[in-house]
Amino acid sequence: MGSFSPTFSTLPAGVKVQPSPFRIDVSDSDLSQFRSLIQQAIIPPEQFYNQHANPATGKFGITRDWLIQARDYWLNTYDWRAQEAFINSFPQYKQTVVGPTSGQTFDLHFAALFSLREDAIPIIFMHGWPGSFLEFIPMLDILRSRYTPETLPYHVIVPSIPDYGFSSRANDSALQELTMDYAAEAMDELMLSLGFGSTGYVAQGGDVGYALARAMANNHAACKTSHLNMFMFTPGQFAACQEEPLTEREEKLLTGTKAWIKQGSAYAYEHGTRPSTIALTLSTNPVAMLAWMGEKFIEWSDNREDGGSRPLSLDKILDGVSLYWFSGCFPRTMWSYRSLVPAIGATAVVQESLRVQKPFGYSAFPVEIGTLPRTWGKKLFGERLAYYKEHEVGGHFAALQEPENFLDDIEEFVRFIAPKVGLASKGKRA
Repeated sequence: MGSFSPTFSTLPAGVKVQPSPFRIDVSDSDLSQFRSLIQQAIIPPEQFYNQHANPATGKFGITRDWLIQARDYWLNTYDWRAQEAFINSFPQYKQTVVGPTSGQTFDLHFAALFSLREDAIPIIFMHGWPGSFLEFIPMLDILRSRYTPETLPYHVIVPSIPDYGFSSRANDSALQELTMDYAAEAMDELMLSLGFGSTGYVAQGGDVGYALARAMANNHAACKTSHLNMFMFTPGQFAACQEEPLTEREEKLLTGTKAWIKQGSAYAYEHGTRPSTIALTLSTNPVAMLAWMGEKFIEWSDNREDGGSRPLSLDKILDGVSLYWFSGCFPRTMWSYRSLVPAIGATAVVQESLRVQKPFGYSAFPVEIGTLPRTWGKKLFGERLAYYKEHEVGGHFAALQEPENFLDDIEEFVRFIAPKVGLASKGKRA
């Protein structure tokens, strides 16, 4: 299995519960079965829709040709063992927490870079669907090149969010439906178990991670502030903004959101209303899962020919789908859509608590299915929207596709906001 990565793995002095070191180790038999299923996958013959599809624009979904090429690459070229070894070069852990409100037991997986600095600021980075903690691996790689354990200004915590990847719920808890508030509570308990209750922490998120970050800021005192790279309006918020004109640039920023609402959200209603059917179907073969998830990785990335963003490689897509397959998590992940879009016509939103006045930051990437224009953000939140950064390139998977820009925003935001919210104040050990 190899040794545990020692660099950046010294736990903070104030840790409340010692997490257990963890490494990904897919068995040879599971890998052999995986390859056999890919080889046996039947791809339907050519027909009108799969010959006229364009996943980059959302027209009809993915093409048959792309799926065939991706399957052949997965089978004959892609190297899971190499990716597994690279992931395992970062410290990873398992931590068991019990939700005080839910009573549910969570077995949580997370990667981390721990700092030796006494004033290090804890930050939790949370992904969504079809993402995983792998979205933040490029960022972690930059951080460990940019800093040493002695100079890293942060404790960086990157979990597989509840019931995603290698995070699961134990025993009877797994047979109960999970909600956004219960999942956010589990994420907060993870941070408290690592000793970050006294100094507080920053919650960062996009997609499902955005909803978790907002719930943590709303409901948990140790979460002092949040940074988002996605936003969904409540009907009331959207109505309140209609008299507030947007700039031409901001109107363009909303293009992706309008397209998603019009023709890109059917999958969400399937997840939210028929979670059993879609999970049972896609869990029959990795290629079926690749078709469903790969479409979103392509469509939600910045694939504009003149956009200037680096393409999201096929290897990155296969990394994500392979992780879902080997962890067996796809059926478990459907809870997040039950919370966000439980019925046809429902709006995927997070209800903001009016009593909470915590500031937050926002990074706007141009190819995003849910975004917050600055004008409307100031209309709704005023000075609570304490930081706003707009980018020329990047999409929904910003940390994966534009890790340098994403990380620069986080560092800039934290430097600005930390003294205002008392994070890691008075030099206390985090």
